[in-house]
Amino acid sequence: MTRISFRLAPLALALLAALPQAHADTAPTTSEAAALGELKATTLALIDALVEQGLLTRAKADELLRRAKAAGDAVAAGSPAPLPAETGWGAPRSVVRVPYLSDSTRARIKDEVRNEVLIAAREEGWTDGRRLPGWLRSVSIDGDIRVRAQDEMFANDNVAPEIFHAQTDSPAWAPDLTNTRNDRQRATLRARVGFHAKASDSFSGTVRLATGSTTGSPTSESVTAGNDGNRFSIGVDRASVRWEPLQGNRLDAGRMGVPFDGSDLTWPDDMGLDGLAGHGELDMASGLYGFATAGGFALSEFANSQKDKALVGGQLGLDWAFGDAWQLRVAAGAYNFRNVQGVRENELPPTGALAGVAPYQNSAYPAAIRQKGNTLINLNAPTSTAAPVWGLASRFKPVDLSLSLTARHYNPYEVNFSFHVVKNTGFDNDDIQRRAGTTAVADLKDKTLGYQARLQFGHAKLIEPGQWQVFAAFRHLERDAWIDAYTDTTWHLGGTNYKGFSVGGQYAFDNKATLGLRFTSTRNLDDNVRFLSIPGDPSSISGNLSSAPLKIDVLQLETNLKF
Repeated sequence: MTRISFRLAPLALALLAALPQAHADTAPTTSEAAALGELKATTLALIDALVEQGLLTRAKADELLRRAKAAGDAVAAGSPAPLPAETGWGAPRSVVRVPYLSDSTRARIKDEVRNEVLIAAREEGWTDGRRLPGWLRSVSIDGDIRVRAQDEMFANDNVAPEIFHAQTDSPAWAPDLTNTRNDRQRATLRARVGFHAKASDSFSGTVRLATGSTTGSPTSESVTAGNDGNRFSIGVDRASVRWEPLQGNRLDAGRMGVPFDGSDLTWPDDMGLDGLAGHGELDMASGLYGFATAGGFALSEFANSQKDKALVGGQLGLDWAFGDAWQLRVAAGAYNFRNVQGVRENELPPTGALAGVAPYQNSAYPAAIRQKGNTLINLNAPTSTAAPVWGLASRFKPVDLSLSLTARHYNPYEVNFSFHVVKNTGFDNDDIQRRAGTTAVADLKDKTLGYQARLQFGHAKLIEPGQWQVFAAFRHLERDAWIDAYTDTTWHLGGTNYKGFSVGGQYAFDNKATLGLRFTSTRNLDDNVRFLSIPGDPSSISGNLSSAPLKIDVLQLETNLKF
């Protein structure tokens, strides 16, 4: 029972009992009659408020009114009737006689009633829907805050970063690495708040703000603490509208979360896409339905070229609930990253009137977003002496298959096993050699496969105190299986061309508040390409930088609050 039920209900009952007495014992003046009428109206309104809030049943309210009327009738006939000893609120009651209510007394009672109602309205979130716009009643807000301590540990025998930086011609790998040997400890923060508005039964919209760089990695919303006391950047992370005329059949437009099934092998949790996506579902049998998703998304748009970079993709899947506690979900997808492959320029940059007007090196792979692992080619003209401008060697037309099997035999716990595999079908050595303008890439090996297996046990959701989850995962991601800019930043600190494992768990220590611990260990893949770093010296046998040793361990301790 809330505060108002204990404090206002006895007051309402006493006022109802007092009103007939005041009329019976004196002959009120016109002003007194008006004041008593106002007091009666206030009391009746108070009882109605108690009923509306569920603190008093309508039957009980009617009973109180009936008893008050009976008391008033008895007083008017000259035989005041006392209230019953028990009023229903759990405490004995005595007769309340008010022979006369002075102006000051009436004012005090009126103020007390008003103040009690206002306090209760503030504390319990009452509102008058008639005073609010209709759209505001359909707006909801949610969000989360994550604070993480992260320890990044590098093996002492990793190849030095300056070796990677020294690459100037095709092919090249990870030319942006700045640290491969020095351990790093840092704290990061991620904060998000989303606003969801439902305009009608079929039309809704979402806007979400989040921390994170607007020019750096598109797959992480975390920011590193330690910015000389300056504030963190906030950006629009989601801004989309949804039309869903039938449940499970929808169309989304704007900036949205990734609409495709899969895992963080290809679709990191923080990633968003800008474009249009449609999703449909079809009931096929009891416990079985099929679904399809398709979409087109802008990646880079150019003002002076029609070769914009974009992603188009589609996916088909099945969701099957069978037996007493089994659920299987399978999805297969095909994607085409258009115009992301690098094309070497044959001429030097345009000058004069053509400078900045004619498209030049639009196929470059921007340094701000690329991570590490993909095979790169130098896009500069053969006669250029400028610093290398890197582009992706391979085209990217990946296909993937994801599977998730859940067992709910151990209520309230469940076991989930998932497997995800991706293969880039766009890799073609002859095509790479033609675009790179050099035979140095002719012997590139096809390293275009990635897969991940993951096992999780615990509660399905971490909402209430005491709930928990634990997991273990293994991943193998070859260098050109996926675009390294769109990869998870925990595994290998982002990028491709590695294998490793990750283990961890989360525990809910309060409502929607969790504590998590995760350890991830990865090492570079070796494609077994060997050469003599010093020609003629057999002892200088080495490998290309795709095979260079790079072992990274990451330990993360975090707390996450959702609201």
